[in-house]
Amino acid sequence: MVDGLFFIGSALNVKQLSVFNNDERFQQTLETIESIDKYCPSNMKVMFDTSYSEPNPEYVRELMARGVKYYWTGINGDVQRLSDAGQRSLAETIGFIMVLNAFDSYRKTADIKFKRVYKISGRYKLNEHFVADREDFKDSFVFLPTVDSWMPKQHQEAAGVDRIFELRLWHMDANLLDTFFKEIYNILDEMAKNNIDVEHAYYKVLSKYNWTTVKPIGLEGVLAPTGVIINE
Repeated sequence: MVDGLFFIGSALNVKQLSVFNNDERFQQTLETIESIDKYCPSNMKVMFDTSYSEPNPEYVRELMARGVKYYWTGINGDVQRLSDAGQRSLAETIGFIMVLNAFDSYRKTADIKFKRVYKISGRYKLNEHFVADREDFKDSFVFLPTVDSWMPKQHQEAAGVDRIFELRLWHMDANLLDTFFKEIYNILDEMAKNNIDVEHAYYKVLSKYNWTTVKPIGLEGVLAPTGVIINE
């Protein structure tokens, strides 16, 4: 039994929408891993990398040496095409589905048990505000406080969603993983059908379940498109 199963979404190879080069992104990813080991020592780390082309093999070897189960989901043609085109929401969601399928097969044979499941974006890191186990987190999805949609009102009405869940770090009780595994296909469908991003789609699909908001959630880092520092 581990306290935390961490799914780490990453793109170590990028062409646009980032102020960081590949070496800087890799070093930030190592800080992500180090922070997980520091603030949740009893963990399992699974990384899915949606890079449009195969990442540096030395990077991959280093990640695996640090106990990360690494998957390059960019090998999938759809993920590669979407990532190459800068469609990060769709690319990451398909990559997440791929790694969830792989993990589902693995846990059935390896008898893996865990208390909570975390999804963290690579390059951000946990900080001292992160709490691995709280009673009010039981049987719940946990997000930062919701945010008003930035889409035009007409688009909100057409898509049927007017708020978002921010997703740099969020988590769920272990008993919700199967529910999420089912719903992530609906999340992908909402994104494609209604032309909405992943944050809107998560809110539309998951807000019908038991969910809790917490602030601070215990994450810090730098937004790749702008270089803005966040601490949330």
